[in-house]
Amino acid sequence: MVATLDALGRGFCALAKKSRGPQAVLLLVLPGIAGAQVPATVSGVVRDSLGGGVIGARVSIKGSAARATTDSAGGYRVTGVTPGAAVLDVRRLGYRPASIPVSVGPGTEVKVDVELAPVPEQLAPVEVRRRPEAYDSRLAGFNERKSKHVGYFVTREKLDRMSSGRFVDALRDMPGVSLRTLRGGVATVSLRGARCAPVFYMDGFPARAGVMDLDMIDLSGVEGIEVYAGMSSIPAEFMSVAGGETCGVIAVWSRPYRPKSRRREPISQDALERLVAEQTVYTADRVSQPAMPIGRTPPSPVYPDSLYAAGVPGRVVAEFIVGEDGRIEEGSVAIVSSTHADFATSVRSALEGVVYRPALLDGKPVRQLVQLPFSFEPSAAPDSVPPPR
Repeated sequence: MVATLDALGRGFCALAKKSRGPQAVLLLVLPGIAGAQVPATVSGVVRDSLGGGVIGARVSIKGSAARATTDSAGGYRVTGVTPGAAVLDVRRLGYRPASIPVSVGPGTEVKVDVELAPVPEQLAPVEVRRRPEAYDSRLAGFNERKSKHVGYFVTREKLDRMSSGRFVDALRDMPGVSLRTLRGGVATVSLRGARCAPVFYMDGFPARAGVMDLDMIDLSGVEGIEVYAGMSSIPAEFMSVAGGETCGVIAVWSRPYRPKSRRREPISQDALERLVAEQTVYTADRVSQPAMPIGRTPPSPVYPDSLYAAGVPGRVVAEFIVGEDGRIEEGSVAIVSSTHADFATSVRSALEGVVYRPALLDGKPVRQLVQLPFSFEPSAAPDSVPPPR
């Protein structure tokens, strides 16, 4: 036994010399000590009570520097976690904090999904059932023709997903459409091998002053496009007395004008939490009278066409600061949670230009952080308007 131990000692000494240090022997003799120091990872998704991913939530391991912030889908990944028992802390303005005990092994990744409950200071949800905007009456014919599937239609929803701002690119994937460039760089289009250009209608009126240069049309100002390649498919409203529609019709509908205020950089979560802590911005529970929509009529987003047609419900929680003048401050609008990106885009658009009655504290207007939920439910008939509450 003594000889065996002596042989082992000589072997370890030889290995230490080759490794240029006794630490190599320690690692071999005590592998559990080295393995215990391998950091672990905790990841998962933070959702609200209705399943939407919560954006910008702070996720941390209590008593350590390991932390992360949830992404646009509510996902997080905290690395560098010391193995063993730990407590996962999740915090986000407008939600009750959550603390969850976890146990992680060396070098492992543990999945922990978290559900946050909203605090009572959120406003009552805005119900969206295909409620039209004020200018939808101008597009009633466009929406009706689109429902019949006679021509080819491009909606604002599709245009928002395009990476290009050129009008010709909105027509590029249409069947039977040929694009070409004339001398001088004029971009034109022809339909199904026609020898002449189609007639363009702009907001219901024919544009016949020569060849239409498609690059002159600002795609950001277009609400919808409808294309009819043959005479048999052209609706009566696009058949003029002067004629000339034999080569097809392309009707373009513009977006309504909405005044834009000067853009400001988005307010970060760090800055927002600091404003609330310093009481430069108040939450609803800290004011005498919370901010409310003027006339108690909340902003009403438009139900995205594709999601409405598919019967997809959804939910969005928007966050913004209502200033002392009752206007939503530029750069303060953020999406806290959303079940679909198109719902979030619709909500952002609906909040542009909305005016509130400012919050009051001791009779004086103050800035207030507002969290406003939106519930999308395609249960009502298309384009129906619910009665006033």
